Amino acid sequence: MLSEERRARIVEKLHETEICTVKELVNQFNVSRVTITRDLSALEHQGVLNKIHGGAKLKKEDVFQYETRFNVRMNQNLAFKRSIAVEAVSLVKGNSTIFIDSSTTTYVFTTELLRRSFPSLNIITNSPSILGIVREKHKVCLISTGGELNTSFNMLGGQWAVDFLERVNIDMSFISAAGISENNNLTTSSMDIANILNKAIDRSTVVYLLADSSKFFKKEMINICPLNRCTSLITDHAASAAQIKHFQNFIDVKTAPDISAK
Repeated sequence: MLSEERRARIVEKLHETEICTVKELVNQFNVSRVTITRDLSALEHQGVLNKIHGGAKLKKEDVFQYETRFNVRMNQNLAFKRSIAVEAVSLVKGNSTIFIDSSTTTYVFTTELLRRSFPSLNIITNSPSILGIVREKHKVCLISTGGELNTSFNMLGGQWAVDFLERVNIDMSFISAAGISENNNLTTSSMDIANILNKAIDRSTVVYLLADSSKFFKKEMINICPLNRCTSLITDHAASAAQIKHFQNFIDVKTAPDISAK
C-alpha cells in the first residue's frame, strides 16, 4: 500500500473515531511503529490532525482542507485510467441505461463518455462527482441512486441506494474495485461499496469491470463477488501476459492500448 493511500485511510478512521492510537494503526495496516509515526507527523504537518501521547486526534476545524481518499487516488495510475476509459466508452450503446459507480476510474470513464454523443442515454450513479459533471448535459437523463453521503469514499450509499437499484433495470454497468484477489474475487475495504456493487451487478445485463493492473492480486478486507460475475475486465497495456492469461480463465479480458503518445 502506498503511503498516500495509508494516510488517507488514517484520516478516514479518525473521521469515525476522532482519536486512535499508534498501536491500533500498526495492527490495522501491518506496518511498523516508525512508519505510523512518520504518517502521523506528515498529516500533522498538513494540518489534518494533532499528535497526542500514543496516538492522534482529528483536527476538526481543518478536516475539509484535506484531500479525501477519492482525490488522493484520482492521480494514481491516471494514464492507465484514461486508456481504460477510452476502451470502455467504445462499448457504450445508445438508447440504453447504464450504471456508473463512485470510483475514480469510472469518474475518468465518465469524463471521456461526455465527449461523445449518444442517443437517449440514461446514466444512474451513486457518485456526487459524476452527478456534478453530467448535470449540464441536456441530452443525457441523469439519475441519482440517492442515499447517505460518505465523504471519505465520495459516494452515496446505505440501504436507500441499494433499495433504489433493486427497482431498476440496467443494460450496462461500469464498475471498479480496490483489488482483484488471487482467488479471483473483487475486493474492497467498504461493506457499503460491496453491497451497492452486488446489487448493481444483479440488476445489469452486462457488467464491465474497469481495473488497472496495479489492482491485480490485491486483497482487501471484504470480498465483493467472484470475478466471473462480471462480463468483461478492461485493463491497461502494462498488464503482463501471465496476468492476462490467468484472468482469461474466468472472464473475457480487453486490454486498452497505450494512448499516452497520442
